[in-house]
Amino acid sequence: MVKFKLSSLLPGSNAGTTEAKDVKQANRRSFSGLMTKPKGDETKQSIAEAETVMDPPSKMTQLASKISQETAKLEAYFKENNLPLPSFDVDADLDYHHKLPAHIKLARQEIIYATKELRDLTVGPRESVRWSTWEHLDVLALQTLNHFNIAKLFPIDSTITLGELQAKSRLDSVNLARLVRYAMTNNIFREVSPGVIAHTAASRCIAEDDDLQAWIGFNTEDIFPASAHVLQALEIYPQAVELTQTGFNFAFDTVEKEPMFVTFGKDPARAKRMGRAMASLTGGEGYEVRYISEGYDFSAIDAKEGVFVDVGGSHGFVCVDLARRYKNMRFVVQDLPKTVDSAPKPICEDPQVAARVELMAHDFFTEQPVKGADVYFFRWIMHNYSTPYAIKLLRNLVPALKPGAKVLINDHCLSEPGQENPWDEKLMRGMDLVMLALLNAQERTEEEFRELFTAADEGFVFKGVIRPAGSRMSIIEAVWKPDEVEGAAADKVTASEPINEEVMEQAPLEKPTEPKVEA
Repeated sequence: MVKFKLSSLLPGSNAGTTEAKDVKQANRRSFSGLMTKPKGDETKQSIAEAETVMDPPSKMTQLASKISQETAKLEAYFKENNLPLPSFDVDADLDYHHKLPAHIKLARQEIIYATKELRDLTVGPRESVRWSTWEHLDVLALQTLNHFNIAKLFPIDSTITLGELQAKSRLDSVNLARLVRYAMTNNIFREVSPGVIAHTAASRCIAEDDDLQAWIGFNTEDIFPASAHVLQALEIYPQAVELTQTGFNFAFDTVEKEPMFVTFGKDPARAKRMGRAMASLTGGEGYEVRYISEGYDFSAIDAKEGVFVDVGGSHGFVCVDLARRYKNMRFVVQDLPKTVDSAPKPICEDPQVAARVELMAHDFFTEQPVKGADVYFFRWIMHNYSTPYAIKLLRNLVPALKPGAKVLINDHCLSEPGQENPWDEKLMRGMDLVMLALLNAQERTEEEFRELFTAADEGFVFKGVIRPAGSRMSIIEAVWKPDEVEGAAADKVTASEPINEEVMEQAPLEKPTEPKVEA
């Protein structure tokens, strides 16, 4: 916005010859001075200039101001608490945001949203579209450097020449240099002097965090090729509902042969990588398990020593977290035999927790064997399946349900466009496209979840959606025949095997794994 001195708007003023004292006095005058009627053509000019002065700040100026204000809050917090400021220096705090209080987290989020919008406005519509087509090159560089373990080839606290790095790698000098230097544009590695490479905090993450490496590998070597073939899949199968007609199937030559999960089941290394990738995401911002235990009240179920069934629950990390908080509930974790057999033994180092968590082999596309439980829980399950399959999963519960039984789905719940903050909306809608590429599946809106339960059985009563503060995932709830609860007998829980009341003597659970597609 152009700024004018009020003195220049007043008749008879001469900004070029007025003494400094007079200029200050003129600038302090009220807008009543603008009411003095100029003569002739001066009238239109004065009005236009006055309107210019009073115009509200532009969107760009507003965003810049917000960025400045919120950054000041964030920086002040670090200084007041003697904390190092955020940076990509190799010794930087890799996850400082976890330690921030709520109001400073909010400031950080506002900076993220505003900087993205200001950047897009500054780049402009045509150039934004033009260069968004090159974002796959970020993936290409990351895929190759991760696959060849480049970040692991020299110590975190040292430097290395490109020649020395090439000698340690399987890449030739030209391709190594071009990939490393492209990655530098994303703060991965830095060139401290010509041809001399050092780590950044980002490349340190890749070197040290095995789960993050698995996440990169799963995304760049499985999801990336699948995404490149979605167009081909949609041209031939535009309805996009079958598990064997996906971009993944076209990428890996399994069209009409087998779903992705079967392909992974035949390749232990690939399946393990996906499991570790899911563990990485589960620890990521907005996906922590605590949002379930802290975001939903199970106290009434705990008071009556109710049973919680985690359908497709992998190694039971959700149930372990809940069992630590609720001391009376009992838990059944169901998954396929291979997953159950690979679970840690005991499932938890706390005997009181381990005694209340049972692992059970079960295929959720068959009838639910645990009858009369209080809660049937699906985390990252429904989003793996298109609507016909998701309806079948719910129908398989029906023979086991007692009146009042809760069905809880822990997935993304998509809002109307523009109602999420920009960062979360991008990630959540990105997950929706990942599901399309891998499994012809989808993320859903509240209304789509409601329709799932309605289509499955009229006995389901949809109760709504809970979104814990800070979580990207929601808890979607339905209850089976709640009107019959008062007259229903208290059914005893039965299962194919009894709930284990003894401490299972198995190795402690070091880190949660979750071999479900959460990419």
